[in-house]
Amino acid sequence: MTKMSKTHSNLGQKFRKLFLQPAPIAWSVIAGLFFIIGIIFWGGFHSVMKFTDSVEFCTSCHSMQTPFEEYKKSAHYENVSGVRALCSDCHVPKDMAPYVVTKIKALKDVWGEVTGVIDSEEKFESHRLAMAQTVWAEMEKNNSATCRECHSYDSMNVSRQAADAKKQHPRAIEKGDTCISCHKGLVHKMPDMGSLAKIAYDSFKETIGQVSIEQKVAHSLTTQSYFLDQAGQEKGGKVLPGAPMTVLAVSDGMVQIELNGWRQEGVERVLYVDAGKRILIASLGTEAQEAAVAYDEPMTIEETGQVWQKTKLTGWIPQDNLTGATDKLWHYADALYNANCAQCHAAPHLNEFDSNQWSGQFKAMEASCNMTKEEARLVQTYLQMHASDMEQSGVAH
Repeated sequence: MTKMSKTHSNLGQKFRKLFLQPAPIAWSVIAGLFFIIGIIFWGGFHSVMKFTDSVEFCTSCHSMQTPFEEYKKSAHYENVSGVRALCSDCHVPKDMAPYVVTKIKALKDVWGEVTGVIDSEEKFESHRLAMAQTVWAEMEKNNSATCRECHSYDSMNVSRQAADAKKQHPRAIEKGDTCISCHKGLVHKMPDMGSLAKIAYDSFKETIGQVSIEQKVAHSLTTQSYFLDQAGQEKGGKVLPGAPMTVLAVSDGMVQIELNGWRQEGVERVLYVDAGKRILIASLGTEAQEAAVAYDEPMTIEETGQVWQKTKLTGWIPQDNLTGATDKLWHYADALYNANCAQCHAAPHLNEFDSNQWSGQFKAMEASCNMTKEEARLVQTYLQMHASDMEQSGVAH
């Protein structure tokens, strides 16, 4: 054996001894090697991830030029304080777990770029609403976590803010509202919300006219006449859009209903959802007033001195314009509300006002809305039925 071969053999024996029968110092060497490799790997991984957070990387895709140009016109890009919020500041969480999840989800954006999902202005606009809704939903879910990295209620000096902010922020702080609820369209162009109502309507239109006894509660989409007899000869009055009606029977295109609510003493021709709350269920004609049944003891509201009486009335109504899909109806009404009332300003939250306040508030807003009279009535019922005082009252939405 040559001297060179002996040297190689001795080195091989030493390495085998080191890894097969390691001494304590050998374990330290091995651990050190893995630690160094780990640092190198993590450093590389971290550098790559941070590079993907940069504006240069975010805007390197052709499809991102549209939102980039919108961003450059916003106060997040250029402002009097000289503080610039980057793409990642708004769209990438700082905490590790949400950070990694966000990066994994972003892979679909890479696939979208490769396949040309939004590679033209027309395609981008057709997807703008869906993309915005995805971001809004995520921010609602995480309580606008990325916004709060820079903005927090604790550090706000509300007294120095603009007039509208002075009015809205104390309410938001009190109610624990999240930033994105009021600040949609702050950086990127607000999408056309008009399609929201159509999508919501399409989701339940097949249920219209398909009321069954199993659904228990039905609602009319528009103001509709009801009758005291199944033949439709004895007029009862009018039912308001969205008002709840208990389903008793379905026969020959007519639905037997029970209208159950409250009447105020001296105003017996109107039925309301709850005592003292101006949420209309139905108007009652002369015959309907006589047929209505009062039950339980009358209730007097101390603040107003008004006397209210629980009242129910049985009648019949054509099923053509009725639906038993309560949740989908309210989803449609919410879409109408947001599509019409969030274009010029942040739409107030449902719990921003009580049921009586909503009546006046919505009347003031209605003139500026692009809704039909019946759509507006449905939206008003929706807002009042979900107002701040309705959950406390125990009245079902």
